[in-house]
Amino acid sequence: MIAKHFNPAEFRMPAEWEPHDGTWLQWPQDKVYDGYELKLERIWLHMVDALNDHENVHIIVNGERQSDHIVDQLEYYKIGSKNVHFYVIPTNDVWARDNGPIFVINDAGQVAITDWAFNGWGDRFPYDLDDKVPAAIGEEVGIPVFKVPMVLEGGAVGVNGKGTFMATKSSIIDTFRNPGKSQADIEGVLSQYLGVTHFIWLTGAGRDECGLWGDETDSHIDIVARFSDESTVLYNWTDNENDPRYGMLRKSLQELKNATTESGKPMTLVPLPMPEVYQTSGMTDWRRSTLTDAAYSNYLIANDIVLVPVYGHAHDKRALAIIAEHFPGREVVAIEVVALIEHGGAIGCVTQPQPLAMVDE
Repeated sequence: MIAKHFNPAEFRMPAEWEPHDGTWLQWPQDKVYDGYELKLERIWLHMVDALNDHENVHIIVNGERQSDHIVDQLEYYKIGSKNVHFYVIPTNDVWARDNGPIFVINDAGQVAITDWAFNGWGDRFPYDLDDKVPAAIGEEVGIPVFKVPMVLEGGAVGVNGKGTFMATKSSIIDTFRNPGKSQADIEGVLSQYLGVTHFIWLTGAGRDECGLWGDETDSHIDIVARFSDESTVLYNWTDNENDPRYGMLRKSLQELKNATTESGKPMTLVPLPMPEVYQTSGMTDWRRSTLTDAAYSNYLIANDIVLVPVYGHAHDKRALAIIAEHFPGREVVAIEVVALIEHGGAIGCVTQPQPLAMVDE
């Protein structure tokens, strides 16, 4: 449903901790490779189990046969399904945060979808089906859609809900995504469609550097730093100067120290440990080492809970405690994602939150 009667400038992207209608997932399917669904499905079932009592879980499937299978799995594992909804929409893969809709809300409490162009993280992977997902969701659930003339992935975006936008230049101001667009051009589009007015740009890291730690996103902000409230940022950090991520993280920290919120207030900066997690199977040619882009900041904030990726690493317990401290009143749920991080993502990458509409749509 094209948003013909709405002005995108009247909407804003809410912070992830604001009330949700639900969370969108794209279920793994074997078209990626044989055994993909079996390898990853346990993680998706764990997410549904954690979310189901707190908000709707909107699941994109490749057909009724897959939705019937998921229902059988939910019943077998005694996972509730009262808030689970299925939608048959063709996809290329599972990364709902990046190819899915970025939802926005206006002062009247109406929700809309911003449909940004998606090109497979700068033409790295197939995207012909994934690029159509936001418009398809709008049709399925009757939410107005704003088509945006710019490439943007949801994992590249951080907002505090008050006008401040945080991102890395390397993942947006990029010739593989937005050739010919200047920083000013990009900020104009972001302001128009996400309602942001103040920008914190971290340098990030480009393709060659990111290849050292298996990252195909060009340093999305969700694996660098995340807002935990309007003026607090949890940033990833390692003291190991031999870690290939160290240079990017050190530069990002200095840039965060020099940044402020939209009100001119310095931010409270809290370090999160960086785990060293190595890929054990499924090596692909584009990786230059077996180190993965594992990060505890790749979490999902939902109604009353936070889903946090864990890796069987010595830092798991410490990271969970730090995140719990900064989300008081929310249960922190640890979800083991080693099988998923081998493919380049964690919980935040495969979930897309939908804000709660405050009026009847």
